Amino acid sequence: MNKNNHAFTLIELLVVVFIVFAIMGLVVPVLSMIREKSKQAVCMSNMGQMFKCLAQYAMENDGYLPLGSNSAACSGEVWFKAIDRYITTDILPENQKELSIKEKLSLIKQDPVINTVSQDKKDNTKTIKMNSKLAQKPMCNRMIDSIRFPSRTVLLFDGRIDSSTVASWYEGSHGIVAQRHSRGANILFMDGHVERVQNGDSDGTTNEGWPNGHADQGIIWDPDS
Repeated sequence: MNKNNHAFTLIELLVVVFIVFAIMGLVVPVLSMIREKSKQAVCMSNMGQMFKCLAQYAMENDGYLPLGSNSAACSGEVWFKAIDRYITTDILPENQKELSIKEKLSLIKQDPVINTVSQDKKDNTKTIKMNSKLAQKPMCNRMIDSIRFPSRTVLLFDGRIDSSTVASWYEGSHGIVAQRHSRGANILFMDGHVERVQNGDSDGTTNEGWPNGHADQGIIWDPDS
């Protein structure tokens, strides 16, 4: 028997355990950051897809966008439902054929945060909102090419998911922005580009929105003000 062979001493075992935990401490935050960046990228891609749908809708409706929300004073389709027929399903994963059409559409029309919402509340939860300032009374909807500064005017944005009224399911303004992507919110502008914008240090969990309509970024909510 080789006398040089020996079992781990307690000190050696503790050193190994310490090294393992140290490595985990470095890896876990990186993996978490990668997951968050992935969700942000999915959300931005979804918004880009929705802009194409809204632009196509406008082309077929004399240049007008669909309604921001249900309204007794206005007749027409709400944007969230109006874009369904323009969404291409071939971009969805092939291994998800068992999902219903409604579920497939929601993969594009919703932020990944929808996966944290209980099944019984998903139908009444809209994670992406349309800017309600685009079409102010007595206007019902807005022409897509009537905006003076399309690259800075908000069209869709990451919105609160705890709103209860019918109107707030589909639309809202800076007061219900949710900074759920690394303490920032994805914003789709009227020219079709998407940006992650941060205002303050909210992590998006308290849903307090932004304290002002410009977020110190030159962002325009009301194009007529």
